[in-house]
Amino acid sequence: MDDAYEKIVPTAWLVAYRRKFSDIPFAKEIFDALDRLRAERFFEITDEMLVPEMAPQYEARYKLIDRCIHAQDSQQILELAAGFAGRGMDMAQNSRVTYVEFDLPRVMQDKEKIAGELLKGAIQGKLYFEAGNALDYDSLYRAAKHFEKKPITVINEGLLRYLNFEEKTAVAQNVHKLLEIYGGVWITSDITLKKILNVDEKTKAHNKTIAGITGITVDKNRFEDENHAMAFFENLGYSIERHSFMEVKSALVSPRNLNLSDAEVNALIDTAVVYIMRLK
Repeated sequence: MDDAYEKIVPTAWLVAYRRKFSDIPFAKEIFDALDRLRAERFFEITDEMLVPEMAPQYEARYKLIDRCIHAQDSQQILELAAGFAGRGMDMAQNSRVTYVEFDLPRVMQDKEKIAGELLKGAIQGKLYFEAGNALDYDSLYRAAKHFEKKPITVINEGLLRYLNFEEKTAVAQNVHKLLEIYGGVWITSDITLKKILNVDEKTKAHNKTIAGITGITVDKNRFEDENHAMAFFENLGYSIERHSFMEVKSALVSPRNLNLSDAEVNALIDTAVVYIMRLK
């Protein structure tokens, strides 16, 4: 677990770095906290890794998932591979919400500390931090113990792209079991297509660098195209409601902050999607 954690932290820092160019709640504060963590545990960040121009993609997926969550009027939310996102901290301001963040043990240890420092106990809802692995159903089931027996919303962004297809299948089956118990939906942006990861030479170089850090070649884990992605989930017992990143384009602030053109933004988000999935 420690090895996995050490590989994940630099990528979490990079995601937080790109979110700081947005107006996502807690994005800047979380980045500052992670940057202090980087200083304490030194890991190198190179200019080649930064690629701030990718920020609109990360902002769009975050905001579209938020929109989908609100459309479900979700009150019980389980975020897989929650990492250092601020969504739980934000949504737990609602007294009706029970929010469970789920990730590797040391990630959750650091995240709980950061949340405590930023929130100082000022939440209206319920926010929990649970350690485990999404490939392990028992740990997922334990994380869900905070919920009442009513519909839940399971969400994730930036998880499945690091898993091979056998592992993706295991996660999908585990989520399916939870939804059989509670009802509800699974919302995921992890529909990584081959053409999304190869936008330009700079992005290709970035992906190669990330593969070097994590030891995972993401190219091998991506879907051939969206037909492939849809068939994958449908064959595992899900029906799919599709949403395009373009739905939140007008809400993005990072393009303006980074002085990106409309064409540059479109190249980053126009083929990316979020799926809201229900059991057939």
